[in-house]
Amino acid sequence: MKKAVASGAEIRKHYYLNQYVVIAPGRGTRPDSFSARLPSHRQETPKSPPIERDAAILSIPGENNRWAVKVIANKFPALSPDNPKAFGRQEIVIETPEHNLEFSDLSLEQIMRIFAAYGDRLQKLSQLAGIRYVSVFKNDGASAGASIAHAHSQIAALPLVPPELEAEAATVDEYYDEHQSCPVCDLLIWETNQKVRVVYQDKSVVAITPYASRYSYEVWIIPQRHTGSFTALKHDELHSAATILKNITTKLDSAHISYNYFLQNALDQRDHHFILKLEPRPNVWAGLELGTGIIINQTAPETAALWYKNKL
Repeated sequence: MKKAVASGAEIRKHYYLNQYVVIAPGRGTRPDSFSARLPSHRQETPKSPPIERDAAILSIPGENNRWAVKVIANKFPALSPDNPKAFGRQEIVIETPEHNLEFSDLSLEQIMRIFAAYGDRLQKLSQLAGIRYVSVFKNDGASAGASIAHAHSQIAALPLVPPELEAEAATVDEYYDEHQSCPVCDLLIWETNQKVRVVYQDKSVVAITPYASRYSYEVWIIPQRHTGSFTALKHDELHSAATILKNITTKLDSAHISYNYFLQNALDQRDHHFILKLEPRPNVWAGLELGTGIIINQTAPETAALWYKNKL
């Protein structure tokens, strides 16, 4: 891995995958210019949906004997346990009973409750017969695929391991065989030594804007301890992840940038490293990206790291 600079266009390769990105900062715009051309990130609606009446798969209590986080079945699922042609389960994590709040508006305590809901459903769904992979993700903002305004995440339990994740896991195995070490642990050492793409670091987690970011302002939140699953994270690791996730989403909301985040767990009990990946969506991929898989990222990750740290 070579030390990188942020000036000029540069073709970069992923840390360990056979994946390439063109970092082209001269083609992009500063983050504060996105608000001039993007729709409002907050999708105001006059009335809260009747979520109080929805039957809860899981309910996490808050104050005054009221639920704080609720998990319900998706009312419009693409996957169903009753459909052998599209077998699976889909659930919605309602992140707060309050309407018109952004995820970034929530307290750290509330985000920890959301994390508790993620952990519970990951454990329960992964134990069901016929389920091979459970995906926990959030679509926030219209450009990221959110269809309703109320703060929520989604869970999809699949009958197969997604081929893209299986291919990535195979590459990680190859890296282990060649280097006798974890590629994510190695990239953490490399990034923390360079420091130019580190957004946040404490004894529990590191947040970086990855060297070959496919998305402008992309962030990976990685536990310092080698662990393969979100459900294996300790309280201090979860609290640190919640802290940086709140800070990052606050910055993105301020610039009206939609985003997705998802939990990437190790597959099939393999000894791989868990990552929470956050992928903002300020740009639309065009012909080069769709035709070749080579992405043009208009924001150097070094610049993105400075922006997140309020140094730009």
